[in-house]
Amino acid sequence: MHIVISKIAKAGYRAAAASVAVAAIGATLITPQAAFADPAQAIVEAARKEAAQGKFINMVSSPKGEGAQKALMTAFQKRFNLRFDWEWLPLTSAVAGPRVVEQAKAKVALPSVIGGFSYATYENMIVKNGLDVKVDWVGEFSTLLPAIKAAAKDGVLEKYQGRMLRQWDVKYVMVFNTDQVKAKDAPRSLQELTEPKWRGRFAMSNRATPPLDIMAIELGLDNALDLTKKLLGNQPRFKAGPPAVVGAIATGEVPVGVGGYTALAEAQKKLGAPIDWVPMDNLPVGPLFIFLLKDAPQPNLGKLFAAWMVTEGLKIQEEEEYLSFLGDKNSPTTQAIRKAAPNIKTIEAHTEEESLLLEKAQQEILKLYAGVTGK
Repeated sequence: MHIVISKIAKAGYRAAAASVAVAAIGATLITPQAAFADPAQAIVEAARKEAAQGKFINMVSSPKGEGAQKALMTAFQKRFNLRFDWEWLPLTSAVAGPRVVEQAKAKVALPSVIGGFSYATYENMIVKNGLDVKVDWVGEFSTLLPAIKAAAKDGVLEKYQGRMLRQWDVKYVMVFNTDQVKAKDAPRSLQELTEPKWRGRFAMSNRATPPLDIMAIELGLDNALDLTKKLLGNQPRFKAGPPAVVGAIATGEVPVGVGGYTALAEAQKKLGAPIDWVPMDNLPVGPLFIFLLKDAPQPNLGKLFAAWMVTEGLKIQEEEEYLSFLGDKNSPTTQAIRKAAPNIKTIEAHTEEESLLLEKAQQEILKLYAGVTGK
C-alpha cells in the first residue's frame, strides 16, 4: 500500500491526479435505482466499478497517522468487498480549501472525499466557488448505515444538511501537566487564566482562535474579545497552534494552556507524557465535517466511504487517534466527559446566526493576535 502524507510533492500529486481524471471520465454520482431493495446497494455497486478506475484520493485532515489511515481503509474495503489503491492527504482546511479551488480551475482531478472543515471554511472555500454537492445521506444510507442520521442531520445546521457530514468534534478542555498541577487544582475556566497567579505560566496560540471564538456564543462578542485581551495581557507563552500548546504542557514548559483538546491530550498520554485533562465549567465544541466535491472522479466510492467513516468508522477513528463525535454515546471520550461533569453545558453553533457570530469573533480575535505575533 502506498501512503502519501501532507508533504507529497506537488508535481507527483498532479501526475497521479491527472491519471485518475483520465480513468474516471464518465463517472457520475448516481441516483439509486428502484431495482435495488436497499438504495445504498446501487451506490455500493457503482463504487465497485469506480474502484477499478484508478487511485482513490482522499483529502480528509484527520486522522493524520499512516497507521490510522491504513486501519480505516483496510476496514472499509473489507466491509464492502472492495480492492483499490489509495492516497490519503491529511491537509488542514486552510491548505486543502485553496488547493482544491485551484485544482478545479486547472481541471486537475479533485479528491473524491475531503474533510476537516468548519461551517465557515466550507462556505467560504467550497460553496462560494461552486464546488459543493447535495446528497440525500439519510435517504440513501439509513438502512445500510443506520447511524447516518446523527452525522448527516442531527449534528449539522439545517443550511448544510444534505451536503456535510459531521466527522468528529474538537472538544476543548483544560489540559494540564500532572507533575505541576493536581487535577483538583486545574483551572475550570479560561477566565481563571487571566488571574495574576497564572501570569506567564500558560501557553496560548497566537494563530488559532478556538475556543475563544466559540466562547462568543456564550459570552457575546464583546465579552469574548475582552477575555482574549486579558489573556494576551497575562504574558502567555505563544505557540503556533493547539498541538504546540499541548506539546508545551507535555514537556513541562508550562503547566496549563488555552486551546487544548481531548484528542491531543490523549495522544500525548499514550506516549507517556505527564499530561491529563479535565472538562471546564462549559464545554466548547468545534465540529469538523467531511463532504464530496463537484466533479470528483469517483463520486460513488467517495460517498460510500464518507458515509461509512462517520458511522461504522467512528470506533476505529477513536481507537487510533482519539477522534470522537460527542453525540456518540458509545465513545469513551464522551463517556469520560459525562462522568466527570454529568450536567456540563456544551457551547457550539446551533443556528446560522450563531455560526455567523463565531466567524465574526474569529476575525476580530485574529486582529488582536496581530498585535502580539512574534512576541
